[in-house]
Amino acid sequence: MSESELRGRSAHMAMTIEQLADTEFWRSFTALELDVPVTVDFYLHALKQGLFPWNDIGAPRTWWSPDPRAVLFLNEFHVSRSLSRTIRQQRFEVTFDHDFERTVKGCADRDQTWLDPELVRALQEMHELGITHSVETWRNGNLVGGVYGIDVDGIFVGDSMFHYEPNASKVALAFLVDHLRNCGFQILDCQVLNEHTESLGARNIPRDEFYTLVDETRNSDTMPRWHFSR
Repeated sequence: MSESELRGRSAHMAMTIEQLADTEFWRSFTALELDVPVTVDFYLHALKQGLFPWNDIGAPRTWWSPDPRAVLFLNEFHVSRSLSRTIRQQRFEVTFDHDFERTVKGCADRDQTWLDPELVRALQEMHELGITHSVETWRNGNLVGGVYGIDVDGIFVGDSMFHYEPNASKVALAFLVDHLRNCGFQILDCQVLNEHTESLGARNIPRDEFYTLVDETRNSDTMPRWHFSR
């Protein structure tokens, strides 16, 4: 899906966190170019409204809420035979929250990335607060893949992933999905569907349906949280 297809109802404006609390208003937009510093508080408020940052290098920072929305229902996660074989063979060592900083940097290590220093700094601060998390894959002591995301009121937002070896990011995602299930999560927000996430079971749902899921999860008496029993 191209940026022009995603854009829909868009706007360019300055705003405050207090204004972002107007759920009905902000959820009516598909794309917003917002003139605000990316603090932890602002980032979390935006995510709670279903907005996520995504723009080209040098372009105005744009926050998106696409319609449809890509979602992976965790009980629909598809593990191919080749991926299952890779996991059984234990080709990679897998860790959780072991090197969040390098995982994000690995995701940003590409020609075009929306992960600029301001966003990376906010993500690192959220990690120190226990809000953002990573799963890393290692080979012979070298970081070769990983995925990171954000726990937003019981919905886990899968923000980005990377790999330097085949299947390294898929293995990380498989371990992430298993851990999320154990924590009681049901949904991984994939934001925008692509060939890779679709092959793993993600699918598009209407944005209104996504927001309904977000609100139901947030208001649940048993809202899931990232945790380890050990």
